[in-house]
Amino acid sequence: MRMVHYYLALAFVLAPCLVLTLLSGAFHDGSERHLLLGFFGAVLCVATHTLLILFMIVSGRVLKVAMQSRPLSPAFLEELNRFFAQRRAYPLALFSAFAATAAAVLGYGRYIGVPATVHVLVGVGAVLLNLLALGHGVRSLRSNQRLLDRAAGELDRLDAAGAPVRPGAGEPLWSVGPSARWLVFALSAWGPYLYWSLVVWRGAFERVPPTLAALSAIVSLFGLAQAWRARGSTGRSAS
Repeated sequence: MRMVHYYLALAFVLAPCLVLTLLSGAFHDGSERHLLLGFFGAVLCVATHTLLILFMIVSGRVLKVAMQSRPLSPAFLEELNRFFAQRRAYPLALFSAFAATAAAVLGYGRYIGVPATVHVLVGVGAVLLNLLALGHGVRSLRSNQRLLDRAAGELDRLDAAGAPVRPGAGEPLWSVGPSARWLVFALSAWGPYLYWSLVVWRGAFERVPPTLAALSAIVSLFGLAQAWRARGSTGRSAS
């Protein structure tokens, strides 16, 4: 099975779930049916669009490595460039997932003074946007798969012809060295601790569990040790 088949399977579950959520909200009978359908639909919506985005990112990376490693034909390179320039599935999938999440959150908007009309409008918009995104996602995945198949065929042809692989192809290019990257990792380790201290407890550091501070310190020290070990290194790839 190919990725488009998995995506279609999720879409065939998600589409009726979205419609049922809309109908259960329109004919709300006081039960939790609308709440359960909305929660399930929002989670499934995010999962479906995340699958699409991740696959497009990974396949795009594969195609870029193919472009770097082998002397592909000019016509195929032009087709690849058009593919990278017209990746419209990303923003549509992101907006669809965001709209579904916003509609689910606004279901409780009445508790914070948000009118129910806002939830209705956002919900209807989320359903329509997601149905549009599902159709566009299927078309994008099919186009992407055709391009991957062509790339595989082109690489097989070059292998059969004995074309050499360019050295260093596929290695990530970094604008900073590994020492700086480990330093960023070490500083980021304090993110959860600062969030709980400054946002959740609003500066009351004594209320933060000491285990969180200890864990942050351990992870940060590990990152600092790696940064010290990697100092002076200018390798192309992460280490």
